Amino acid sequence: MTQKHLDIDDETAKAELQAEFPGWSMILTRDTGRWWAIRWPPVKGWRGVRVVTEVDADTAALLRERLWEVAEAEREAGL
Repeated sequence: MTQKHLDIDDETAKAELQAEFPGWSMILTRDTGRWWAIRWPPVKGWRGVRVVTEVDADTAALLRERLWEVAEAEREAGL
């Protein structure tokens, strides 16, 4: 993680995450303060493949890390 991602407000963090992970919708729940990323699976190439469509975390930085893990796993699977 870089310092850039440690001292930003929630709306900025949300915008950065959405720019970094197109296709995902970012949600910050106000009641619990949890971060979520949600997406619909793409139409092509996913039939019969288990797809991650929801990711949650306590912070924007942790959500970013988890989304990168999903992206890497999908890349390794050839998706």
